[in-house]
Amino acid sequence: MDAEGGWADLELAQRIACAGTLSGAARALRVDQTTASRRLAALERRLGVTLFDRVGGRLAPTAALGAVLERLQAMDEDARIALAAMRRSKAEAQGLVRVASVGFVLAHIVAPALGPFRRAHRGVVVTLHADDQLARFDRREADIAVRLGASGDDSALVRKIGEARFRLCRAVGAPGDGDPPPIVRYTDALGHLPEMRLLDRLRPDGRVAVRSDRLDVLIEAAVALGAELMLPEVLARRDPRFACTDDRAATRPIYRLVHADRARAPSVAAATRWIDETIAAWSTAPR
Repeated sequence: MDAEGGWADLELAQRIACAGTLSGAARALRVDQTTASRRLAALERRLGVTLFDRVGGRLAPTAALGAVLERLQAMDEDARIALAAMRRSKAEAQGLVRVASVGFVLAHIVAPALGPFRRAHRGVVVTLHADDQLARFDRREADIAVRLGASGDDSALVRKIGEARFRLCRAVGAPGDGDPPPIVRYTDALGHLPEMRLLDRLRPDGRVAVRSDRLDVLIEAAVALGAELMLPEVLARRDPRFACTDDRAATRPIYRLVHADRARAPSVAAATRWIDETIAAWSTAPR
């Protein structure tokens, strides 16, 4: 059957059967009654059968149409379901995606890469939630998380997408407060991290000047004091305020987690691909 005699005309026949009148079917399909009458007549000519009898001022299906009417009603319901699914997909594609990670990942890796994602997905609003390595997926606190370390979150789909290398660096161009320079480092609660363990080996007698649980705070403190700290290697190379002082590095795996129930939403799927590609490019940049 050609395009004009396809589902659109079969749908017309089904709607006339339901409404009992041409005018009712035309309203349901948002066409004028003349167009509906012309299309019905053309369909009957192509099929070579009469589809309706006029009974008491209403159109009743003939035996030819009645034999397939149940199938047409099922097709109509399938079409309604498919249309609703496409509308949901469009709404989700233009929805909100919540991304959680530590501050330096969001500020120095994710945020700078927003341009291409925004141009490709103008309807998606991205929320960047910093300082939350433990965003609860079971409470829908995040759709996507980027973590420097393994996670046992059973409600998330987990994939390793890169590595972060940390090296001992010193802020340059600041007067400092002595020789050797002071150290800024994480609080004791984060002392188990690979970069802190390496720092302890490299500077066992180092003078600690500042402690914080935020890397961005430590960076600014190091600049102010001319201090040493452990920095992500790529970040250190891009920031002219720092110079690496030791060739040894501590490595932490980077994992991407995505909420299992949200993974197939078009907006979340698109953001997940973008996050994966962005982190992979960052972690494999030339050293």
